[in-house]
Amino acid sequence: MNHTPQIKRAIQFAARKHHGQLRISGTADEPLPYITHLFSVALLVAEDGTSDDVVTAALLHDTLEDTATTREELVTAFNEHVAELVEAVSENKGLEWQARKEDYLANMERASDEALLIAIADKVDNVESRIEEYEKSGEAFLAQWQQSNADYLWFYGEALRIAQARLPGHPLTKRYAEAHARELAAFATQ
Repeated sequence: MNHTPQIKRAIQFAARKHHGQLRISGTADEPLPYITHLFSVALLVAEDGTSDDVVTAALLHDTLEDTATTREELVTAFNEHVAELVEAVSENKGLEWQARKEDYLANMERASDEALLIAIADKVDNVESRIEEYEKSGEAFLAQWQQSNADYLWFYGEALRIAQARLPGHPLTKRYAEAHARELAAFATQ
């Protein structure tokens, strides 16, 4: 990932907006700052040699969804393209879980390839992180999630189906397929 002025601003913006937020982890005594997820997603899309706007949007992909950030703030701080990408990968938190996920999947079907790459990278990091935490903490980790494993497996499976249909040969799609196969093996009986 290039350390351009825009990406540096995005790192700082994301760190301020997500300050104090933590990832769900199996160890309550050592929770991870949420920013670790944002860096992972940005690094995954950067491996593809994408533009600064795509890397920036990856760093900011949860700001509309999980903070008080507005679309207008993103346009002002960055540009319209970054705001469009972040908006394309944001869930509608006003909906119940199932409806929110169905809406998100419908958005993945019609999103630009750049937005889809961010969505795939997000899913790769989420799935790989869930597997790692489960391997460390077992059932205690699973108890922290609001939905059943069957619900998560359905969602991640549908997102993978869309990724494979739209970007079948992309390295991130292949990595996602591998991660989802490991996820199925780990969680299918839960």
